[in-house]
Amino acid sequence: MPTHAAALRDADYAPGSVGDVFRLIRSDQATSRSALARHTGLSPSTVGIRVEALQRLGLVSEDGEQESRGGRRAKRLHVSRDAGWVAAIDFGANHLDVALADLDGRIFTQTTHPGVDDQEPGAVVASMWRRIVEASEAASVETSALRGVAVSLPAPIEYPSGRVVFPSFMPSWHNVSLPSLFAGFTDAPVLVENDANLVALAEATPAGGDHLLAVVLGMRIGSGIITEGRLQRGFNGAAGEISHTSAGGEPAISCVCGLDDCLESVASGGAIAAKLAAAGYAVATVEDVIHLGRTADPVVVAALREAGTRIGTVLASVVNFFNPRRVVLGGTMSTSAPLVAAIRAELFNRCLPIAAHDLDVSAADDPASAGLRGAVKLALEEALAPARIDELARIDAQSAQTAQPA
Repeated sequence: MPTHAAALRDADYAPGSVGDVFRLIRSDQATSRSALARHTGLSPSTVGIRVEALQRLGLVSEDGEQESRGGRRAKRLHVSRDAGWVAAIDFGANHLDVALADLDGRIFTQTTHPGVDDQEPGAVVASMWRRIVEASEAASVETSALRGVAVSLPAPIEYPSGRVVFPSFMPSWHNVSLPSLFAGFTDAPVLVENDANLVALAEATPAGGDHLLAVVLGMRIGSGIITEGRLQRGFNGAAGEISHTSAGGEPAISCVCGLDDCLESVASGGAIAAKLAAAGYAVATVEDVIHLGRTADPVVVAALREAGTRIGTVLASVVNFFNPRRVVLGGTMSTSAPLVAAIRAELFNRCLPIAAHDLDVSAADDPASAGLRGAVKLALEEALAPARIDELARIDAQSAQTAQPA
């Protein structure tokens, strides 16, 4: 079975294959044998062979009834929730959140932990795995049924290798491969993705066709891009790295990119906190910044508005270039009213009328869980990719032939 090095979610697969049939069932495009035959053009007998292969793998159940177009009712095919599970991890400067989800994407347990003091990558991965095991034990699911893991990091991630590249708050993690470190604990595929990309995945509509820009506002700033319902990573994963765009102003923190006035150094949550601390305020985290912003202190509000204006200016250029339908704001700082108001004002002031027309700027649906929800989606895309299911079906068929008596 392919493991960490073989990312199969974007791999080609044959129309009408076992994996393709599973894709149709999983997406609700065809949920009966007759519907599969109509959708794929396969004969009923071939559809039966495909469905039976999925049933042997424990991936599909067939029960209940659904309305047919006439004649007798057809039994409904659906993904077996007990066929396994995936793990999602959202790792940030001050937190480590873990969620477990079934193969339908339903999160059945979620835990929040403080940040890991020892930032050495191997120790952090060991801590991540320990949290997954603890969560699985509490939920009474076997680790042997784990089908995939996705990790959200606030850092540029090389695609498709998953290599971390010059992370701002974890400089020692440059060139680290988390999938390789996880290989000491599990054979399940492990994916690593930029946190903003996962927020974009979480906010994309299930029907697809979205043109969406997701912006994460926290200690750092990042963005993820969805076009025609697909996540856009660029050539090697750097698409959406707006935080290292020159934004003007005085930097409050240094950044690994080397620019004196990059957006992250002048307008991120970390930069705002540093400016307020220098002005004598007791502030160390973005949560402290949010709390101070609610006091209507004029100095704090001015700092938030200035940061929002600089963020909005950069985003306006992105909106004019990309022309999204929606701009979704996530991350802790997206709950700051002065910051968001300044971003919105600058966006609609600077964007071309055709780009601003019908542009929807809104907060993420439950910003606190967006990264985990996106990681669940990513883990399922890989664990249940048609090419991966085809490979599992081939292995199962070969095993069945070997087991037959001579």
